[in-house]
Amino acid sequence: MRISIISNSASPSKNASSLQTAKLCESLSEIGHDVTLILPSTGYKKNLYNFYNIKSKFKIIRLKFFKKFPVGINYYLFSLWAIYSSNYRNQDFIITRNFFVSFILCILKKKHIVEIHDDLKIEGRIVRFLVFFTKFLNSNNILKLITTTSTLKKIYSTEYGILKNKIQVLHNASSLNVKFKYYKNMKKKLNVGYFGSIYKSRGLNIITKLSEIDKYNNYYVYGGEKNDVIELKKKYRNSNIFFSEYIPYFKIEKKLNKIDICILPYTKKITVSGNVGDISNYTSPLKIFDYMKTGKLIICSNLKVIREVLENNKNSILVNDFDKLNSWLTNINLIRLNKNKFNRIRRNAYIFGNKYNNIWRVKSMLSNINFK
Repeated sequence: MRISIISNSASPSKNASSLQTAKLCESLSEIGHDVTLILPSTGYKKNLYNFYNIKSKFKIIRLKFFKKFPVGINYYLFSLWAIYSSNYRNQDFIITRNFFVSFILCILKKKHIVEIHDDLKIEGRIVRFLVFFTKFLNSNNILKLITTTSTLKKIYSTEYGILKNKIQVLHNASSLNVKFKYYKNMKKKLNVGYFGSIYKSRGLNIITKLSEIDKYNNYYVYGGEKNDVIELKKKYRNSNIFFSEYIPYFKIEKKLNKIDICILPYTKKITVSGNVGDISNYTSPLKIFDYMKTGKLIICSNLKVIREVLENNKNSILVNDFDKLNSWLTNINLIRLNKNKFNRIRRNAYIFGNKYNNIWRVKSMLSNINFK
């Protein structure tokens, strides 16, 4: 089928949304579809295929932003231009995260799928108005609404009046590909790694404090800008913690190879860029699926939404009192001393991550759809 994906995310970039969209395109292309990605000309001036380690390529159309207009107006202008550029009449259907694109496609009676990764509250007033008062998300022109968590499905069905049977829950997935390796002997020192944003709500203070009191293990933090890393290196000088800037996705697999435990010490409130908002009720961190698919031991805060994917003592270790430093230290040291449990949990995570991968996700997305 001919499928266009319309995204208003800068790409390539550090944003998880850009990575997920690129991998969606790659997976659709890999199973034989004719895929076109339409996106703004913003983002790093680097090759998108190389940056995201894309194997199955697809067509890319980049549209210039209207620099003279404010960001809000640009959003709507880009949406209209992207639909026109998609040659939508000759596409079998379109996939987008952009609600305004979806609204216009409904007017044009064009079949499409909407991916939802965030609460409607983060959208602008015009989009919120359209969703509330036109109820276009229930339109027959929308083949499916895809949410990444069951919690997000509940929010849209109960708070925004979206029909439950319109919504399919598909968690994120990974395209990394490594062979599972058992630990025949536990290392004297394990490498504990964190990848991602270094906002306060992501638990950086837990990691730095752990490194100060835990002399049995090494800690690696991959994330932040160059200036952030310089300041962190000045502040924390103990020999068992290492800081690095953001790691491009094509390097992630190599970096993960040296890590034994992946830690996600989220706080009760999880903020986004600018240290604002709260996504703790519906977040589905893409990194978790990369960790599982590469067979890493995951130690994570025991949040309700996380338990949709992670199960304590089965495919991860979930920390109950995650605001207490000693809870993290105890769990790390207990698993370090139990090789069989360490390997069993890693193996279960690896099986889960490889079963529910990106190819499985796009096939599930396209299943049970009436294109007529």
